[in-house]
Amino acid sequence: MYFQRLAIAMAATLALAACGGSDDHDDAAPTQPGTEIPGGGTPDPGTPPTEPEPEPETPPAPEPVVLLDERFDGIATGALPAGWQQANGVDGAVYVQEGSLFVNGLANNSTATAVRLPASLASRGDYRIDAEFTIVQANNTSRWVSVMYRTSDTPNLEPYYQMAVRQTATAGNGTELAQRKDGGWIVSETAAFSEAIQPGKTYKATVIVKGGRVRQYLNDVLLHDAELGGAAQGGLGLQAAGAIMRVDAVKVTEQLEALPSLGDIYDVAEPQTGVAMAPTLVELTQTAATASQAGAANSLVTLDSALNVSTASGQSLGTLQALLDRADARAIPVLSIADAATVTALAEQVKARNLVDLTLLSADPALLAQARQAMPRVRAAVDYTQSTVGGGTADLARLVAATNQAGAKIAVLPAAAATRETVAYLQRMLVTVWAVPQDGSALSAARLLTSGVNGVVAADLAPYTALLAKFPARSLLRKPLVVGHRGVPSRVDENTLAGAIEAVRLGADAVENDIYMTTDRHLVVMHDETVDRTTDGTGAVESMTLAQVRALRTTSGLPVPTLDEFFTQFKGQPITHFVEIKSATPEVVDLLKVAVDRHGVADQVIAISFHAAQLKRLAELMPGVSGGYLTGLSTGADVKKGMRAILGATQPLSSTFNPSYAGVPEAVLEAAKHRGTTFWPWTFRDEAIFERYYMAGTHGLTTDMSQWASAYPVRLSAAAAETVAANAAVELPVQIRTQAGQASLSSSRQLVVVEATAPYAQSNGETVFSGPGTALVLVGHTHAMAKGGRFTIYSEPVQLTVR
Repeated sequence: MYFQRLAIAMAATLALAACGGSDDHDDAAPTQPGTEIPGGGTPDPGTPPTEPEPEPETPPAPEPVVLLDERFDGIATGALPAGWQQANGVDGAVYVQEGSLFVNGLANNSTATAVRLPASLASRGDYRIDAEFTIVQANNTSRWVSVMYRTSDTPNLEPYYQMAVRQTATAGNGTELAQRKDGGWIVSETAAFSEAIQPGKTYKATVIVKGGRVRQYLNDVLLHDAELGGAAQGGLGLQAAGAIMRVDAVKVTEQLEALPSLGDIYDVAEPQTGVAMAPTLVELTQTAATASQAGAANSLVTLDSALNVSTASGQSLGTLQALLDRADARAIPVLSIADAATVTALAEQVKARNLVDLTLLSADPALLAQARQAMPRVRAAVDYTQSTVGGGTADLARLVAATNQAGAKIAVLPAAAATRETVAYLQRMLVTVWAVPQDGSALSAARLLTSGVNGVVAADLAPYTALLAKFPARSLLRKPLVVGHRGVPSRVDENTLAGAIEAVRLGADAVENDIYMTTDRHLVVMHDETVDRTTDGTGAVESMTLAQVRALRTTSGLPVPTLDEFFTQFKGQPITHFVEIKSATPEVVDLLKVAVDRHGVADQVIAISFHAAQLKRLAELMPGVSGGYLTGLSTGADVKKGMRAILGATQPLSSTFNPSYAGVPEAVLEAAKHRGTTFWPWTFRDEAIFERYYMAGTHGLTTDMSQWASAYPVRLSAAAAETVAANAAVELPVQIRTQAGQASLSSSRQLVVVEATAPYAQSNGETVFSGPGTALVLVGHTHAMAKGGRFTIYSEPVQLTVR
C-alpha cells in the first residue's frame, strides 16, 4: 500500500520505466524422439534407426599461463631476483633476506619505496597477481603497503593503479583501490578488512585485472570491485610508505576469463533548471506503454510476491522483468512492497540480475529492514504519508529513528507535514526528505519546492518541471548546512567548548568534534591519538585517565572538554552534534550510547567515522542514530563509475557520504541526489572553493571558518498576499535572516512568476503587469559572496492582486 489517498484523489495509474537488457534466450522446444527425421516425414518402424553422427568434441578451455612464480629461494642476501628493480626510495631499501623480499619504506610516510617486477610483464594488462605478505613495522597505524599494477615506463611508474593495505586494515579506508596520476591520488574504492595487519601473520593480496574491470581481495575476501580507465596494459610492482613490507611469494598468472559486469546505473533525465541540486522528481507512472514524463528521475510502482507490477489503483503493468528489460527506460525503479514474500522473491531477482540502482518503499520500517538485510545494495524509503507526522522535535526525532532502523535514508512525507522547519530539521539529522503534494496545482508545486525538500512524488510532474525551468542559475531552494569543524579553529583552539560556542555564535548549524576514551571510561574531545600537538602534554589519549586529561591545557590555556560538557552546553538548542568516532576502540560506541541516553540528546546527535566497523557497531547499539561515512574516496568525472563507488561505500552502512571535497565533481553530486544520497564534504579552508560548493547546493560543508557564511542570507520572508499597481515595476517588502541569525528589512524586485491571469513582461530583473488580474509569485534575493560567488534564495508563494 502506498499513497492511497493520493491515488484516489488523482485517480493515478502507474507504469515503471526501467533499464537493462535481458539475458534470457528463447530456445525451441525439443522434439519427441522418433517423431521427425531430417527432410520431414515419419520414419518407417521397420527401418533400423540410423546411427547419429557423433558430435564434435568441445576443445578444452586453455589453461592460463603462469607468467611469474617467485618465492625468493636461493637469492643472496641483499640482492634482488633477476629483472626486479628498485624504483623509488633510499638506495638499498628493497632486498631479499632469509627467503623473503623486504620493501623498507620507513624513510618517508608519503613518498613510497617501490620495486618494479620484470619488464616482460609490462606488455600485459590482463593478469592475476597473488602476493603473500605482511607489514613487519609501520611508523604509525595509517601507513600502508601496496600491490601496483598497470604501471608505466617512467621513473616513478606513474600513472598506475594499486591495491593498498594499511596497518589498521579495519579502518573504513583500511584497504583502497587507488590510481596515482600526475603526482596525486584518486581513491575510487575503500573498504575495511576484518582485522588489523599483524607482523607475525602472513596475508594474501589478490588483484584480478581483465579489460576495464578489476577485483581486489585480501585473504580471498572481495573488497573492491570496480571499473578501470587509462592504459589497458602495464607493468607490476610492490611498494611501502612509512612501513616495511615483507613478501614471501609473488605469482602472476594470465587472466583469460572476463570478470562479471557491474550492475547498471540509470542515466536519468534532468529537468531544465537553474536550481542547484534541484529536488529529484519521482513519477507515479501512468501506463506501461509510454516513457517517463519529462524530468522524471524515479518511477514508482507496486510490486507483489509474483514479481508483477501495478499502479496505485491496481492497474496491471506486467512483470518486473519485462519492465526492467525496456530499452527506453531512464527512470530509477522505486518499488512499493507490502510483505515478506515479495522481499524474498525480489531478493532472488536482484541477485540474478545484479540490480544495484533500485529503491524500495514501504510504510513498514521492519519490512524494509528485512529487505535491506537481504539486499544490502538496494536503497530504502519509508512512507509516512498515511501517518500523523507531528511538527515537534520529539515527534520528528522518532521519525528519524524509525527511518534509520529501517536501514533507509529517505522519508516520504505528506505535503501538510513538509514545512520548511520540519524539512530543515530532518535534513540536519541526515534524513533525505521526499514529499507528496496535496493536489496538482501550481500553488502546491510552489509551496513544496520552496520548502526545501529533496524530492517530489507526483502523478503529474508538469507543474514542477514548468516552475523549475523559470529559476535563474545558482538558485537555492534548500539551504546548505554549515558544519563547524572542531568548532572554529581559525579563531579558537580546536575541539574546545569555547570553540564550539563561538562556531554556534557565528551561525554553524552543527559542530563536529572527535572522541576518544580514557582508561577510566570517559569520552573526551580530541582529534589526534596523542595530546602532543594540541596541548602542553604528551602521550596517547587512551592511555590517560580523565584526571590526567583534565590537567592538560591547549595552546591558549583552555581545558580539554568531555563529550558530556558539549551535550550539556547545547541541550535544547537547534544545533546538531556531529560526533566523529575517531577511536577504533569498540567500547567508545558503548559509552556514546550511555552519554546520549543520560543527557537525552538523541534528537541532536549524529555519528560519523572513518571506521566502518564503528558505524556497524553504532547501527547495532544505536539503530535510531544517523551515521555518516568519512572517506577519502575520489569518484572521478565518470558519473556511472562514481555512483557505483558511492553506493558501494554507503549502502552497506546505510550512511551519508562524507568525502574529502576535492574528490567529488558537481555532476556526481547531481546524479547521487536521485538516489537519496546526501553529501557532507570536508574540510574547506579556501573561501573561493567554499563558495563554489555552497553555490552548487552541497548538503553540508565542514569548515574551519564558519564565519565565512555568517552574513549569507538563508531565509527570505514576504507577506502571503500583496496588492500591486499595473504598469509599474513590482517591488515587494521582505525580511532577510542570515546564517548567524541576524534579521533585517529590505525590498526586492526579483520575482519568479509561477502563474498569472494578469498580463506581464519581465526584463532587466524587473516585472511589470500591464493589466488587472492576479499572479502567484516567489520573491528572490541575490547575495554577492566575498570571493565573487553569487546565489539567490526565495520566499514562499505570494499571491498578488494587480489593480
